[in-house]
Amino acid sequence: NIGAFFGMFAFSWLTSFTGRKPAFAVAFMAAAASTILVFWKMETLNDLLWMIPLMGFCQLAIFGGYAIYFPELFPTRLRSTGTSFCYNFGRLIAAFAPPLMMYLTNNVFQKTNDPSEALRSGGMAMCAVFALGLIALPFLPETKGRPLSENDDVA
Repeated sequence: NIGAFFGMFAFSWLTSFTGRKPAFAVAFMAAAASTILVFWKMETLNDLLWMIPLMGFCQLAIFGGYAIYFPELFPTRLRSTGTSFCYNFGRLIAAFAPPLMMYLTNNVFQKTNDPSEALRSGGMAMCAVFALGLIALPFLPETKGRPLSENDDVA
């Protein structure tokens, strides 16, 4: 949670300088790198104490960006509905992650008798979700410096 707090703060600070899309690109790459680091290299309790806050910083910074970016995408009359749809549709898609991780661990990467190695490989493979974010970024609008759409208000 400490890492998440600082990650969200850092993301919101970064967007004010770089724009939304570059900040998301940095955050997606950092989230993938930190997750791979944790699944690949974590061995000891000391590793846990510094790697998990780092992963929380990198992964949850993205959620700080959603709070900034999603409301900017929708006109006033749809702002809360559009933002809620984006959050909750993401949750619906994310519901498939645990069964996918189980499948990867038990069927794809179970090459040895060591289940921890299959778990490590499955966790690193799941980082492909961040690549999907990078692929989507060029197709999304940049909203930094653009006024919020108010023309749909009924006065």
